[in-house]
Amino acid sequence: MNAVAGQTDEKILAIVRERGSMLLDELLSCLPEATWSQVFTSVDELSRQGAICLRRRGFDYQLSVPSPFEAGPFKRTATPSTARNDLFPDAA
Repeated sequence: MNAVAGQTDEKILAIVRERGSMLLDELLSCLPEATWSQVFTSVDELSRQGAICLRRRGFDYQLSVPSPFEAGPFKRTATPSTARNDLFPDAA
């Protein structure tokens, strides 16, 4: 990540945390020094990291602070077993 992208990410996080929820178009107007591409790239990366929540709302996208259940990347805590004895313990 370069310095400009890092600064854009930090600004976006600060704005979304301050407002709680906003449309992508509103965010763009808050960052006149950044290009549409810079904002879109940062929003995409922050969304993939779980730092912000991105949802489609009609023809626009809504950004919000993720709930505790949505925060962070998805991690599987248990791996389901496919062994026949685990699925059917009485079968022999």
